[in-house]
Amino acid sequence: MDYELIFYLSGGALAVSAVVATFLGLRVANFPGKAAPLVAIWFVVLVGMSTTFAVLHSQHEEEHREAEVGLPAATEESEVEEAE
Repeated sequence: MDYELIFYLSGGALAVSAVVATFLGLRVANFPGKAAPLVAIWFVVLVGMSTTFAVLHSQHEEEHREAEVGLPAATEESEVEEAE
């Protein structure tokens, strides 16, 4: 799978989960109750996935754009040489 697809799927699942959790929290008096740890873990996993794949996708896009333009990829060594 592509990083972009996973990013959009996990971000979409995060948004839908937030809306559903808000709806349930407004309608059900004892939400989340005993399911609080499960709900918390669910959101932590989705946020972690979304941020991880956002970073991976942006790195992939940066490499792709540099290859199109013909610029060398930025490395720590080239940045250190430029600073000196």
